[in-house]
Amino acid sequence: MKPSILFKNIHVISAVPDPLLPWLSMENAWVAIKDGLISCVSDNRQDAAETLDGSDYSEYDGRHKLLMPALANLHGHIPMTLFRNQADDTNLHDWLFNVIFPREAKLDEAMVSKGTRLGLAEMIRSGTGAAADMYYHHEAAASAAQEAGLRLNFCCDCKSKDASGKDQVQQALLEQAMKLAEQAPDDLLRASMLVHSVYLYEADVYPQLAQLAESLNCPVQVHVSETRKEVVDCLQKYGQRPPKQLADFGFFKTSTLAAHCIHLDDEDRQILASPTITCVHNPASNLKLGSGFADLRAMMNADIQLGLGTDGAASNNNLDLFRDMRLAAFLAKGLSGDAGMMSAETILRMATVDGMQGLGFDQSGLIAEGFAADLQVIDLNQIELTPLGNPVSALVYSGSGSYVESLMVAGRWLMEKRELKTLDEEKVIFEAGQASEWLNQF
Repeated sequence: MKPSILFKNIHVISAVPDPLLPWLSMENAWVAIKDGLISCVSDNRQDAAETLDGSDYSEYDGRHKLLMPALANLHGHIPMTLFRNQADDTNLHDWLFNVIFPREAKLDEAMVSKGTRLGLAEMIRSGTGAAADMYYHHEAAASAAQEAGLRLNFCCDCKSKDASGKDQVQQALLEQAMKLAEQAPDDLLRASMLVHSVYLYEADVYPQLAQLAESLNCPVQVHVSETRKEVVDCLQKYGQRPPKQLADFGFFKTSTLAAHCIHLDDEDRQILASPTITCVHNPASNLKLGSGFADLRAMMNADIQLGLGTDGAASNNNLDLFRDMRLAAFLAKGLSGDAGMMSAETILRMATVDGMQGLGFDQSGLIAEGFAADLQVIDLNQIELTPLGNPVSALVYSGSGSYVESLMVAGRWLMEKRELKTLDEEKVIFEAGQASEWLNQF
């Protein structure tokens, strides 16, 4: 039985369903939570309490606190927390092929599980309630997410090697992953097909993967045009740029998270403007790997759906999405020469309701009646948040994951008053440290 909770006298901030309407900003609000859902948002205590039907409920004192939706991290490789601070100052292709891939070859399911739990704990501490994970050993990721209570769109690598070492597409693997997601409690899981990039597999594998994704109506996660080298190599091999080549392979017909999307031309953007595609901006990782700058102005002008991601801790070094919100806004303004570009409201919407929809969690991302109780509490009693001024600006430009006091997903506390409730933090840190030490022997 999930607890019923009444937030009292709390400042509520949320986007609303129509992006053209003003944000919800309600001080001294009363928000009722029952059966994992938001049952009432009101400025009247009685209205909110009545929706709890006289059941036992606890009250959360919201004085000097702000209630907002949980954040959605749309691109990452969560177990790469094990490589944090160990693969730095290297351009992407050298980083990937000479540092990351050799280490990943040593990983097993147990180590992936430990790295995943470390990443989930970090995201919970910084207000993220849902994430995408593009990695291997998806059963371990799904199990860790259910234990932690965090929503996860995980990837299934539905290929195996035959006797000659050639990739073989395995429909049964993807079907099993999708069934695993469908059976998860509280609608916590989504399954996607892992398509790393346009450059990693043999050409004949891509149409097979695309056809399988379409036949099962399975979402896809893929890196797109992350570096100039990727684009140049694709042109040399196929005579086309990555978005067009992926489309010709048959992708983008199902819901797709297209990560990075840095080196695009007008035709690329026209392809990526499909309603099935969410392009994921990863500003910190893009900068750290020297990959470049995504042109958000051109992407917005092309009506591309946008989300925000941290990428993995090996290329960002942390999973605090508050940092990436600030960086994304500042980069867009500086590169465009327009201080009004990527407003705080636009960024926060990307990181909440737009992000949740991109992940496939359509009933999350808003503080509104009937939506999932995926919420975080921000402690406003901070020097850096004083005076508060515009609360949305405060969250994006002055915010930090360290200000998150509590986080709930589906009405369940994952962190309450800075204490993790679903993961043993000391054990998580110890086991991840052991796994990382073992990997560093090689």
